[in-house]
Amino acid sequence: MSKQPYLVLRSDDIEPFTHPEETSYHSQHILGHESAGTHDLLLNRGVVDPHHGLGGTNHPDNDEIYYALSGTSLLDLGGHPDTGEGSRTYRIDPGMTVFVPAGVFHRLRNVSAEPFALLTIWPQPAVRGANGIHDARLDTWGTGFKLRQGCELVKDDQSMKVIEPGSSWDPEVQAGATSA
Repeated sequence: MSKQPYLVLRSDDIEPFTHPEETSYHSQHILGHESAGTHDLLLNRGVVDPHHGLGGTNHPDNDEIYYALSGTSLLDLGGHPDTGEGSRTYRIDPGMTVFVPAGVFHRLRNVSAEPFALLTIWPQPAVRGANGIHDARLDTWGTGFKLRQGCELVKDDQSMKVIEPGSSWDPEVQAGATSA
């Protein structure tokens, strides 16, 4: 038996955070030490609004993985680590994966009419100073993980799940169930 409870939730149960200086990007901190007790992983769901982009950055000590969920975006990679000058541009479609090594400039630019949604994975802890959006979320909320109003985290000794009591939504099915 694991020392750590497992966690089942819907990404939409997590309150999106929008940085005051990056108002076209909405970030949902799904997994990390605040939600699942993981010490070396951060999973985030991000959405870039249509016809908007992010300023671009690099994370000197953190690798990052992108997995595109929906929509299409351009991604500038490489070049100068602070400005991206000399970077290469790639089209990112659903199902594509990108590995961004620590210190590499990266910038998402959604040039389409649809939102671009992706998972971002940090295979190491997100310490303060490593990511401006994560830092702003901590400064604003006091935590990286916040459930939407009406959702509730239920725990026992082996599991955690997010339920929505007002709608009777619960991901757990009864023992012996043969269909969802």
